[in-house]
Formats: sequence, C-alpha cells, structure tokens
Amino acid sequence: MKDKSSTILSSEEVESLLNSFNENELSDGQTDIIEEGKAKYYDFKRPNTISREKKRLLYKLHENTAYQISRGMSNYLRSSVKVTLDSIDELSFEIFKSTCPEIILINSVKLKPLQGFGCITLESGLCMTVIDVAFGGSSKAQNEIRKPTDIEIEILGNIVSIILEKLKSAWEPFHAMNWRMAETSVESRYLNIASDSDVVLVVSFNVNLDYAFGEMKFCVPVASMENAINQLQHNSSSNDVKNSGDKDYSEMLKNVVNELRVDVVGILGKINITVNDLANLKKGDVIRLSSKISDDLKIAVERENKFYGKLGLLGSKKAMQITSFVENYSKK
Repeated sequence: MKDKSSTILSSEEVESLLNSFNENELSDGQTDIIEEGKAKYYDFKRPNTISREKKRLLYKLHENTAYQISRGMSNYLRSSVKVTLDSIDELSFEIFKSTCPEIILINSVKLKPLQGFGCITLESGLCMTVIDVAFGGSSKAQNEIRKPTDIEIEILGNIVSIILEKLKSAWEPFHAMNWRMAETSVESRYLNIASDSDVVLVVSFNVNLDYAFGEMKFCVPVASMENAINQLQHNSSSNDVKNSGDKDYSEMLKNVVNELRVDVVGILGKINITVNDLANLKKGDVIRLSSKISDDLKIAVERENKFYGKLGLLGSKKAMQITSFVENYSKK
C-alpha cells in the first residue's frame, strides 16, 4: 500500500504552489477585467424591445385614450369616473401572469386582423364598486372579494366593451382594427393569451370613482402589435401627436361644457315696493310693472340679461321668442 504521508504537501511545497498561482494572475496574457463599454446589462425577464421614441408615442396615444374611456364610463354609469394612464411596461407573459391576483376579471380580445389575443383585466374590488354604482349605489370602495354573478358579469361586459371600443378607436388611424371580445373569466389561472416566454406590452390605467379606485390593464403581445407600433412612429411626428392631444382635450372640454345645464328665465318686468306692501298682498291684487305690454321682455341666462323676446304660446305651453341680443350683456 502506498504510504499516505507521501501524498501530503509540505509547507514549502504549498508556498511554492501559491506563488505560481499569483504569477499566472499577474501575467500579461490574462485579465479578469471587462473593458468598459464592451459589455451591456440585459434583463431576460424584463426585455425592452420598444425604443424610447416609440414608447413616448405610446404614452401620448394612451393618455388621450384614458380621457375617452373616462367619458364613456361616466356616461354609462351616470357617475363621475376619471381614468388616468399609470404606466406602460414590457414584461414576459410569465411575469405579468404572476402579478395578477387569484380573483380578477379577465376579458380576452381577438386582435383581428392582427395575429393572436390580448386581454383587459379589472381588479375585483373595482368590479364590485362599478357594479354597485350601476345598480344605483354609492361609489364607495367595496372590500368584499368574490366572483361576480352572471348578471354582474353582463354589466361588467358592457363596461369592458366601452373600454375596448376606445382602445380600438385610438389605434385605427394607424392600423385597421377589428378587435372583438372572445372569452371572459374571473380567475387568473385561466389567463392564457401567450406562452410564458413571450414579451407582452402592459398598459396600466388607474380608474377613480368618487370614493374608490382600482387598476385596469390592457395586455397584448409585442409581436402582434409590432407593425401597428411601427406605423404609429411613421405617421406621427412629435408635433402631430401634441396637436392631436390638444385637439382631443379641447373636444373633451367642449363636450363637457355643452352638457352643462343653465337656468334661463323670462323677465316680465320689475317694480320696487315696501316690505309692508309686500306683506299685505292678497289674492286679486294687481301689481303694476315698469315695462309696457308692447316692450320686448328680457331673457336672463344665469341671472345675466342676454336676449330680448316676445311672450307667446307653443302648443299648450307659454313660450318666449327671441327677437334680439343684449349688447354687452355681461355688464347689464
């Protein structure tokens, strides 16, 4: 048998071996230092395939879309709803799916004429609040987390249809879209619009009601939207996008103002009387006004004299026909 003591290195041999290692590390032919600029960081779980310029255009596009969704939801629910863009991210589908809670409303979307499917998701708490408002309740936050009933899913389906229509309309100037709802589920385990390794574009919106808020997301494979995104960049310069945003915002303000209600009052005439005379008025008394029967009457809008008109009848109701405008009515 071989003597084991011969296999043990002496202290001199160990020191000689260590010195040889140090000499090799300091040799000119080897280095462990990576030259600056030669290597770049890349996160395979969060790949970035969309350029900064394209992403900036996507932000502009979806900011305007958020305003349109706000109007559509507000009109449907007859309540104030404000939708704002939160973020636009590129993720692997596996990461996106893992961030979804177990109970969540998922609406898959057939991206015709594009290939593949996308999806719109709504948080469960937001769904419960929307349902409560739709049935005439308040917009307070709902703490109950449960699966919606079939009737409630129908109500939520109308909301999602509004959202999908606004998203589709935003993309149609750059690519013909015929997006359609495909399936609806309420559990994240049924979310299956892409393979785990596929890169998806996730557009996140914040939905604010009077006393509650929640998150809505639009998820679509980047590969499916690549041509549409390239067309967006081709057709949109910075000024075009800015002008389009200003135009849409101005149109939104115009529509909001046009829907406001104002008080319009026809004034027969005026007279000054004492409090004593006013207190002693009784049925049958006649009050003589300052205006004549032949004079045009004043028509006030929110207590400001704006028009002159004639008193008459329209069917079985009294009416006033506008005959002229009051000059500088704001000073009257």
